[in-house]
Amino acid sequence: MTKFMNENDFLEVGFVGPRYTWCNNKSGGGWILERLDRCILNTLAINKIQITLVRHLAKVASDHCLIVLKMFESVCKGRSDFKFEDTWLSFKTAEHIVSSRWGRPFLGDDMEIINKKCKKTLKDLFYWSKARLKNFTLEKEKLKSKILILQEEESRHGWLTEEKLWLVKAKVRELNVVLHNLNTWWKQRAKAKWIKDDDANTKFFHSFINSRRNVNWISQVKDSNGVLTDDPKEIEEVFKWFFQMKWKSRNCSFAGWPKP
Repeated sequence: MTKFMNENDFLEVGFVGPRYTWCNNKSGGGWILERLDRCILNTLAINKIQITLVRHLAKVASDHCLIVLKMFESVCKGRSDFKFEDTWLSFKTAEHIVSSRWGRPFLGDDMEIINKKCKKTLKDLFYWSKARLKNFTLEKEKLKSKILILQEEESRHGWLTEEKLWLVKAKVRELNVVLHNLNTWWKQRAKAKWIKDDDANTKFFHSFINSRRNVNWISQVKDSNGVLTDDPKEIEEVFKWFFQMKWKSRNCSFAGWPKP
């Protein structure tokens, strides 16, 4: 099954409900449960859909479960934390941003100051990186267009001047640098270990990220009373209550910690 899905660009969607979708309805040792029915999507569908949820319904009039595919936009998204990006390490500008933000004064005790500096620095890096990524994408298209124009001229005339030959090589080098940075940026999000051809296959990384979004989507949880819920608002409240209880009382000593 795995080989079939990989060869045909299929990905399986997570589900809620009974694990097995078929029963032979026999008794005793002849009783068999299997998961025969499942929902699979190709990358085109996954890129079109933000979140998908498959629900296995009860077996009533058949020996198979009814399967419902629900497609909807991501809801109850909440606040996204800023995360450090590997690709930032390759830019001197990022080093300057860290140095500039870290050197600013903040009010509070030692731990509060460290937390504020980390949050502010990551926020600055994030918005700088977002603008930088947009510039990379635009620059990639511009370079490809310039290279194509020069190569088409070469095809028409059968040759290029030394100056234009040098220009083609320079533009190709620039494009490779831009692609390298784009690849690093997308590779970290996809958490993939390999890259294919065709602009280093950034389309693959987009699909990989979207499929991970479905895998990471929490479709149901049990509350403190053991009751299972799949309502997004209730799920949010369960997590909120859990962490409030976990961290409501905590004694920490910062003796010996370095000063920020």
